[in-house]
Amino acid sequence: MITSGTKAFRLGFFTVSVLAAAVNTAIAAQQANDLVAVPGSSASAQQLVRAKSNVATAVSIADRFSAQFTSGPNGTLDPNRVQLINNLLRSDARGVAEAAAATTLQQAMAAANSGAIRRSNTTITANTLPNAVGDSTDDLVYTPITPCRIVDTRVPGAGGFFNAFETRTYNGAGSTSQGGSGSCSGYTGAIPAALALNLTADATNLGSPDQYGFVSVSPSGMAWPLASWLNLHGGETVANEGIATINPTTGDFDVLSQNPTHIVADVYGYFRAPSGGGGGGATGATGATGATGATGATGATGAAGVAGATGATGTNGTNGTNGTNGATGATGATGTNGTNGTNGATGATGQGFNFKGAYGGTGTAYSPYDVVTQGGSSYVNVTGTNTGNPASDPTDWKLLAQVGATGTTGATGTNGTNGATGATGPTGTNGTNGTNGTNGATGATGAGGSTGATGATGSSLNFTGPYGGGSYAVYDVVTFGGSTYVNVTGQNNGNPTSDPTDWKLLAQVGATGTTGATGTNGATGATGTTGANGATGATGATGTNGTNGTNGATGAAGPTGPTGATGATGATGVGATGATGATGATGSGMAFTSSMTAAPLTILLGGVVGTGAAMPVSGAELVTSPSVTVGPISLATAPQLLPLVQTFPQTGTFHTLNATVMNTVAVTLLSPTTVTATLYTGTVAGGSLTLNPTGLTCSVTYPPLLIAVGAIKTCSVSVAGVSVNAGDSGLIVVNGTGGLATVMTVGGSVAISP
Repeated sequence: MITSGTKAFRLGFFTVSVLAAAVNTAIAAQQANDLVAVPGSSASAQQLVRAKSNVATAVSIADRFSAQFTSGPNGTLDPNRVQLINNLLRSDARGVAEAAAATTLQQAMAAANSGAIRRSNTTITANTLPNAVGDSTDDLVYTPITPCRIVDTRVPGAGGFFNAFETRTYNGAGSTSQGGSGSCSGYTGAIPAALALNLTADATNLGSPDQYGFVSVSPSGMAWPLASWLNLHGGETVANEGIATINPTTGDFDVLSQNPTHIVADVYGYFRAPSGGGGGGATGATGATGATGATGATGATGAAGVAGATGATGTNGTNGTNGTNGATGATGATGTNGTNGTNGATGATGQGFNFKGAYGGTGTAYSPYDVVTQGGSSYVNVTGTNTGNPASDPTDWKLLAQVGATGTTGATGTNGTNGATGATGPTGTNGTNGTNGTNGATGATGAGGSTGATGATGSSLNFTGPYGGGSYAVYDVVTFGGSTYVNVTGQNNGNPTSDPTDWKLLAQVGATGTTGATGTNGATGATGTTGANGATGATGATGTNGTNGTNGATGAAGPTGPTGATGATGATGVGATGATGATGATGSGMAFTSSMTAAPLTILLGGVVGTGAAMPVSGAELVTSPSVTVGPISLATAPQLLPLVQTFPQTGTFHTLNATVMNTVAVTLLSPTTVTATLYTGTVAGGSLTLNPTGLTCSVTYPPLLIAVGAIKTCSVSVAGVSVNAGDSGLIVVNGTGGLATVMTVGGSVAISP
């Protein structure tokens, strides 16, 4: 969305192209997140994006004169601002350029008004200007209206202020029940595709200055966008204008506020899909079906959907063999560092969430912004009360994240080859006894030995744990330094290692065993999918301790009984395979826009091609462009072009090139002069890069007369296709030709698309 406080940019000679590039860059970064294309609508996503780009340009120009606009009673829009924006949305390219270059509000309004008048005369504008809002062959048709208030929650009976995380549905035509004026409508006739909307959040006397939140707008019944319409602190009043899509069946849109606030909505225009004019004749016979066109290049991957819940882990797949490493690509040249921008003001601290884990039931106390999980989804408490579980209590709980569909389990990789087993190291000496493990199955009873003679009754030992330095009795046993000692005097005149009179060694701590040699690591196989853990077997009950018998004389050691059989390994659990996730929509392919401020083109006698200028495939070149000789370009001999060369991120095909050329220095041409824009591409080979001209090229021609500053020419060309591979390099080259020698200085913009 475009905030009314946005500052405009004026860069060098070519103000309009640079402004358009800046706006297009911002729109491209957000259009996938904050503009909802509605299923069933007559407007395509591309038409909505172009309409939003035109609104963003018009608002940016109007914002340059924001100090001269004054809001009316109850925050109504300044009529001069509305008139300027509406005329810019109906203007031709010349009117937009002149308004952007204007130094006063009066100049800008005059330029926009003249552009709107020229555009209404199709005999003047045909085939001379690029598409603008209202082209019936492509873009959405914009209809301006007198600003109409359709929502105002401050009006009695209109619902009052929004509570935290409250959602309300409003109709785009407006009504008095919504707080609308009742004397106007947001649109007339059929339901439009989108509204030109100014939304104001008035949090006066609501919330505190350290409370920061957002307001979001979406077509009714559709998914919320991933960006807010506006953001504000408690107690603030913030306005923001832009383009809002609405439900094509009901004409409704939804508003969500994170924190308490009043909402005011004003409409000053609307967009509809174009329709053909004139009376219709009888329908002619259906023509033969044309041959199917070549399949377009695969578009860029769409934005990732909401992550589904993690499916049950499958069993381990067999390890796959390691693939051969691909050759390392050549390192691209390092671009020059851009100037660091001024640090923005630190934003206010947002309201944090307090994660409480799984929902604990209606008896559990929760506070506002406590977050719980239930049924795979996440919910946030908004009231501080808990009268029901989150799925059935929308008053106390709001959905934060819906459980997603289970993703498809990936194919199991084949097992890698097991590495050779390392040599067994020598057995180390016994270390200190560990804690007793669970008793194994009782071995078979060995043959009984003959009964030894009954020994004298011995004294019982009393184990008291680690040595503590206090009083001890005879036969008290302690541990100290890993060894075990028994008290033989009933005295304690020192620790067991320093007092051999009172203490006697029972068991010496064992020496640490020698570490065995490390075996050679086997080759690591590819990691298979992790299987689900098998259920842990129940722990066997511990047998009761027998009564300590009287110690007799130690008899001879009997033979060691056989080791009990090892228990069977529990069965490995097998997890259920997750459902296949929905396939993402195919993107529309690569499209780029670039611009330059001003560059001299050398025109040689007799139509010979002179030196031209270079610009990147995408982005703005804001300094004087380096000169370039037309034809194959080797970066080894033209290193000054290296900062402008860019790499294509994916494989694709370009069919269309649109160019806008603007004269930036007044010049008198003595013969017709042609300016040509061409896409150059190339692939790194043998450590060097040569760029060659492609068939994607278009030209404009200036007549032999005085060419004033700001004279604009446009051209467009569509070809069978210029294909590039991911990693190929590209550059735009602009050059001039004519009958007589001269120098012409131009700026401009170039767009290439599938």
